[in-house]
Amino acid sequence: MMKRICYIVLLCLLTAMPLWAQTRINGEPSMRGLSSRHFTSRDIKRQRDSRGLFHSKETGEQHTFGFYGIGAYSNIFGGPDILKAKPGGYDGRFGMVYEYRQGLLMIQTGIGVSFREIRNYVGDMRFTNIDLARFDPLWERVIDSWGTPLSSLTYTVTNRQDYLMQLHGQIPLLAGMHMYGFYIMGGLTFTFPFLQETTAEMNVTSRGSYDRYYGMEGEWMEMDNHGYRELVPIKKRNDHTDKRFDVLFTLETGYDWTGRNGTHLRLGAYADLGLFNFSTRSAEPSIYFPYVSKWDFATFQTKPVWFSDAVGNYYLHNFSAGLKFTILFTFPGREKCVMCGLRDRNRKYR
Repeated sequence: MMKRICYIVLLCLLTAMPLWAQTRINGEPSMRGLSSRHFTSRDIKRQRDSRGLFHSKETGEQHTFGFYGIGAYSNIFGGPDILKAKPGGYDGRFGMVYEYRQGLLMIQTGIGVSFREIRNYVGDMRFTNIDLARFDPLWERVIDSWGTPLSSLTYTVTNRQDYLMQLHGQIPLLAGMHMYGFYIMGGLTFTFPFLQETTAEMNVTSRGSYDRYYGMEGEWMEMDNHGYRELVPIKKRNDHTDKRFDVLFTLETGYDWTGRNGTHLRLGAYADLGLFNFSTRSAEPSIYFPYVSKWDFATFQTKPVWFSDAVGNYYLHNFSAGLKFTILFTFPGREKCVMCGLRDRNRKYR
């Protein structure tokens, strides 16, 4: 009788051995170099094999959330010769970011704010009363402040700089990959204008000539009673310029340092180029001297060169290039322990 019982127990052990081995090999996390507590910091999907047994599969998924900051050189790309690319300006950005990882793949989005300032030199401009007559026919017959006719009147604009300040909201949508700490991403950044201000600074000189004084034609200047000035500094502010929605083509590459707690510190080079035309095609001149009180030197109007007829048929695009710093925190996750008691199930991990 005892021998028969031993045979039955031995037979049961032999029958259960493949089942036990399958469960140990596929379900024991420690055999994949994980902790002895049978938890992992990676997302794991529990699946059944052909025998109906549970086993775990690492997906490599990771969800992170954090913040970014950008410091960049900024300018206008394209335009006529009258618009000079120097000295340019800067672009400062900050915001929040969410990033999803699946293996080597990265997808990133978020929301942020961009504060941008640029300054461009504008080439020298010269206007005569004949040029101004196309805006007002009265300029064909010019008189000074004493009512004396002039044979010609000329305004010369030098050392002009146009200044632009923009405040934008931004939504990036980027995708890329990472390998051995290095990463590269590209995509689109959608910008929504909140605020825009412009200022024009320049020196203006006015000169006139009379063909009746002293029996000969001569040029007169630096005569206040005639309205003539020499290199007078002028500053005009304009708050009524068109704000334009834009889409930026964005590239970013750099290195990612990953801490043991799942924190990512990332430093990269960054550049983007606007896909839409920044300028508005306007027929208004970039500087205009009204006929009313023409001998009063201070009476004139300006329009930023980017939004005037000086641009012509050229297209202007926003451009920025600089450095981007990002800090990302890994979302905590849950995974049921495969080979634990009930008290260890549903334990949180990072």
